[in-house]
Amino acid sequence: MNRIELLEQKTRERYEAKHPDRDEWADWLYTYHVFVVADHAERLSKIHGVPGDCAVAAAILHDIADSEMSRFDPRHLERSVEIAEDLLRETAFSEAEIEDIKDTIRYNGCRDGHVPASFEGKIMATADAIAHLSTDFYDHAMEAKKTAGATNEKISAWALPKIERDFHDKIFFDDVREQVRPDYERVRGLFADL
Repeated sequence: MNRIELLEQKTRERYEAKHPDRDEWADWLYTYHVFVVADHAERLSKIHGVPGDCAVAAAILHDIADSEMSRFDPRHLERSVEIAEDLLRETAFSEAEIEDIKDTIRYNGCRDGHVPASFEGKIMATADAIAHLSTDFYDHAMEAKKTAGATNEKISAWALPKIERDFHDKIFFDDVREQVRPDYERVRGLFADL
């Protein structure tokens, strides 16, 4: 078993443990987001001729705290980094790779001009944006927020800036941006009409 396969196994074990503090939609995220992002990262790595282990590992781990807490918990990002560091050490990633992957996880949201430093990090951020825009990620996020009592106005105020950031800031390749433009327009329309 190679280190990516071992990392996938350890990630699956964390999600399948069904921690009592995780969100209800953690199962959906595990099944329809985490490994979708990893697949996109692997494909983009091949297209751009770079080894994919770091981009794929970052994709697998970028939201690993979902396995034990709500992604809306303010500690979510740093907890994802902590868990990732432990799992990467357990799966034979070098210290330099671990630091790169931690940077990617911290900055894959591309907020306030902060972006991943490495090319592999930019691949992973792009892969995450593709998955957000081309799956029913936003539909599930909306349902989770409604279940938590959020109003349509609050949901829209959360979703619209995130959708814009996904499309304009997280996608680092123009050809990919054009490929997902129809998905972006569909998702943006969904929340603009709330």
